[in-house]
Amino acid sequence: MKHFILLVSFLWIVSRPAVAQEVIYATQDSVYINAVEAALKALKEGDCTTCLAQYKRAFLVNHTSALSTLRAAVCAYQCQQQELALVYLKEALTLDWEASEYLWEEHGEIPELAPLRTSALATNFESFLDERKIAAGRNPSLERELAVILEADRTPRLKIDTLGREYGFDSPLAKTVWKEIARADSVNLPKIERIIKKYGYPGKSLVGEEQSMTAWLVVQHAALAIQEKYLPLIQQAAEQGELDKSCFALLQDRIRVFKGKKQLYGTQVDRSPDGKTAFVPIEDEPNVNKRRAEVGLPPLEEYAKDFGFEYVVPKE
Repeated sequence: MKHFILLVSFLWIVSRPAVAQEVIYATQDSVYINAVEAALKALKEGDCTTCLAQYKRAFLVNHTSALSTLRAAVCAYQCQQQELALVYLKEALTLDWEASEYLWEEHGEIPELAPLRTSALATNFESFLDERKIAAGRNPSLERELAVILEADRTPRLKIDTLGREYGFDSPLAKTVWKEIARADSVNLPKIERIIKKYGYPGKSLVGEEQSMTAWLVVQHAALAIQEKYLPLIQQAAEQGELDKSCFALLQDRIRVFKGKKQLYGTQVDRSPDGKTAFVPIEDEPNVNKRRAEVGLPPLEEYAKDFGFEYVVPKE
């Protein structure tokens, strides 16, 4: 079913597993560890004075952790020491701006940063972050533009996934959302083509890991002629490390399937009218996992489980 196949690339993106987190201290010095643990405990209990004192104690031993520095900024803010909070925010970004950005955006994982995210200091954080990105050759304005495009692509597809599973992908409710998707795609594609014309492929070095996939995703959701037009550019971006090779693999499979050919990497899944889910036919199927490994994709057996069915690679 075409509608189901169209969701594969999007669902693969949003369902990529999160990396497990573990406690890794900046140093194994016991004074430092005891101080940061006491500071975090005080932060969670709302004791900003103790929190600040313990982080200051820890930073005398070692001051290389962006996370601890961001947490210290929260303590300073809660103690109404805004200038100190700004100092800590800037220090966190100086220590590791990429880690700081990730931690800032991981709302569910680092909830203790919420007071800062919703404060007036959030604007300062974004300004400091932009300075760091520009110094590293990134384009934060373009990054934000791509983030808006990505959200426009993502929102209706999340909706259709929910409705499709409950009522069917061809139900009246789903048909309404398919129209929303078509409208979003018709608006997004000209924006992406304009960006590509101006910058070339907007890859990791220009817009970062997450937004490096936005242009690819919009192309992936476009008509076959558009997919074929940009396939060489996307292949080049993948070969140069500007885009994950797995993205090129998904687009290549999508094009082959639309042209009635067998796919190479097993990324495309179809659902028959009776509700049975299976992979679209695969070229040289016994060796599919070798090809998948070359582009950073997991074994096909694991991929099948994401779509709710069992699969075994056939033998030679």
